[in-house]
Amino acid sequence: MTKKQETLLHIGFWLIFFGLNFLSDLIGSKNEALNLWSILQFIGFSIIQMIVFYINYAWICKFTILQKRWLLLFLGQLLLLFVFPVLRDLFEEVLLYKITGNHNYADRYRFTFFYVYDNSFYSVRMVLLSLVFYSLKTIWNTNQQMNELLLQHKQVELQNLKNQLSPHFLFNTLNSFYADLIDTQPKTAEDLLKLSEMLRYVTYENENDRVDLEDEIQFIANYIALFSRRFDHQLAIHFQSSGVEEKVQIPSLLLIHFVENALKHGLATDPKRPINITLRVANQLLSFSVENHYIASEHYDERGIGYKNIRQRLELLYPKNHLLQVAQTQDFYRVNLQIPLL
Repeated sequence: MTKKQETLLHIGFWLIFFGLNFLSDLIGSKNEALNLWSILQFIGFSIIQMIVFYINYAWICKFTILQKRWLLLFLGQLLLLFVFPVLRDLFEEVLLYKITGNHNYADRYRFTFFYVYDNSFYSVRMVLLSLVFYSLKTIWNTNQQMNELLLQHKQVELQNLKNQLSPHFLFNTLNSFYADLIDTQPKTAEDLLKLSEMLRYVTYENENDRVDLEDEIQFIANYIALFSRRFDHQLAIHFQSSGVEEKVQIPSLLLIHFVENALKHGLATDPKRPINITLRVANQLLSFSVENHYIASEHYDERGIGYKNIRQRLELLYPKNHLLQVAQTQDFYRVNLQIPLL
């Protein structure tokens, strides 16, 4: 839902809501003439309802529901039940009294349980309406994101089908090459085996939404090894992982983009300024960082389609529950990713 759509929806809702309230007040007034107090009371009361609505909609719900902070959400709703009568008392019994000289409630009812109870209908109504609106907005945006990612996935699948050789033929051919080279050129055979494992991983594991973290680490290690082969294994690349346990899973091919970006743009031939890739698992949290130096004339793909797709995936998979930080200076680049392990 775009901001424009959201704004128009809210404007339409308030017009209908306050229009019905105004008609209800007219019918209930028994043909009594409008006066300054009733006009100001209607305007102020309407504004107070909107204040409570948007405190919940734009603040409490925003910072609790997606993060699953249910206790804070409950406390926030409970607080609003008291915020409403306090705001109403300040407006009607203090400000409006100074302007018109009229009270809405007798003094003996102010700041009492009855006053809170008498206003509970209006406060609960605003709390529930704001919750409904925020939930509908969240569902709408989530479905929209899923549809966009599904469309992108289908487009990728279609492109793969157009360009795809038979995987079995390709793997069988690579295995045949490996068997021919294992005795005469073992290093080449080993690299060929790594290439075969990478192709198999991309072809089959990518079909799954989640993969074993150990397999993702092995894929990255093979990628680095084959990349280093182009430079006779003289590259300064440090890849470390710690705390990895069996059967821990993450979204497939989530990390390789950062590694590929570093190898593509980074200065990998200077031992004094190596590319550092670190993966650590602790307390059900995966931390992945890549840092490298680069030539100032190089331009990273931070705003390109690669980063855009990753940010969309992270927002969909871990809404408000992940960290992706990019730090860049004139010749140094660092990216840090943190995601929970579900």
